[in-house]
Amino acid sequence: MPDQIALNEDEEALIVPSASKPLRVQIARYISNILSPITVSIPFIFLVALYHARNTLSALTYASTTLFFMSIGPMIYILIGVYQGKFTDIDVSVRSQRSGPFLFSILSALVGLFTLSFFHGPKDLQTVLLAVIACGTVLMLITLGWKISMHASALAGAVTMLTALYGNIILPAYLLLILVCWSRVVLRRHTTAQVIAGSLLSIFLSILTLAIRGV
Repeated sequence: MPDQIALNEDEEALIVPSASKPLRVQIARYISNILSPITVSIPFIFLVALYHARNTLSALTYASTTLFFMSIGPMIYILIGVYQGKFTDIDVSVRSQRSGPFLFSILSALVGLFTLSFFHGPKDLQTVLLAVIACGTVLMLITLGWKISMHASALAGAVTMLTALYGNIILPAYLLLILVCWSRVVLRRHTTAQVIAGSLLSIFLSILTLAIRGV
């Protein structure tokens, strides 16, 4: 029997798990978890850090620092919020709950950017944090009235930046973006319009940031 849908106070569709789930829902859940923003950020940041790195140890150190401020810190904030009952789940599925995580993530990325700048960290990693700040700010404003997809946005931005650095060899990774968009729609976390908007917005802002930074 497929999952039932309930509406919250924002009239957004939420999943109410049933005893058994269709295979496509199970597959969508695996894809959504594997390609979540925090899991995507790990290989993404290390690949950016290692791009033409002269000192591998230094690159890994800066990558770890960037990951902490960009992903790990914000995820800890969300996990604490879930534990305290402020958020429904680690995806922060209810739109009205998303302003706090967005704001915390933007401020955390700002601190990370200042930290890398102070220690003369890699330009590419600083560019990533600038893109995260720009994209996060726009997404936060949109989310005040519309639940745009963070999963799609995070993966689209990562693939776009890696393509700019490593070239066409990364292009097949856009197929993963199609998968994650499909999974979010199947799970009824987002509409088709919301995943497409999240993807296109992140691609545009990533390209714009790269152009401004001359990367």
